[in-house]
Amino acid sequence: LAGISHDLRTPLTRLRLALEMLEQDIISNPNPNPNPDLVATMRRDLEAMNELIGQFLELARGLGEVRSEQTDLRALVESLVADARRGGTDVSLDAPGTCRVPTDPAPLRRILTNLLDNAVRYGFGQPIDITLAYEGNSVLVRICDRGPGIPESEREAVFRPFHRLEGARSRETGGTGLGLAIARQLADQHGWEICLMAREGGGTVAQLSMPG
Repeated sequence: LAGISHDLRTPLTRLRLALEMLEQDIISNPNPNPNPDLVATMRRDLEAMNELIGQFLELARGLGEVRSEQTDLRALVESLVADARRGGTDVSLDAPGTCRVPTDPAPLRRILTNLLDNAVRYGFGQPIDITLAYEGNSVLVRICDRGPGIPESEREAVFRPFHRLEGARSRETGGTGLGLAIARQLADQHGWEICLMAREGGGTVAQLSMPG
């Protein structure tokens, strides 16, 4: 509750200031024409608040029933890569020709989406590399960015709801501090493992490990 209160306060403050500016326009101008930039800013703040509340409710609702079906993991990751590329992100994929695993594709997609969104948000426009590989009896998905990296002391803390590094609190990077918490919650439910590691040469590797 402290986290969501803190994160809602900033857009609420901006909305209050914007409303005061609109009120001044109405008082000083009998035929006011609202500033389109001001209206767009208010709309973005409302969307950010709605996203934050939606993610908080998702976390609070807990977890649903665990299901399993044969899932083409390569095809699922390829669809996420295609979406990221359409958004202007430079993403590469290194994967075997076939990779089918018994799993629930909906939470798997959500986890990988959250990890990829984090890489895009904090990778500062640098290329992102995704690898899909077998290792022993596990299937590993690694999402590798070239951002500033995460200090070793913070790599578990960032999975706590609303925990963000100080450098990730700017409006430019955004983020609600819930994406990794939701990903870890879903992974724990399905017996998967998520970890964050330092990437050689700089950056972060987000790894999801599943029985394969």
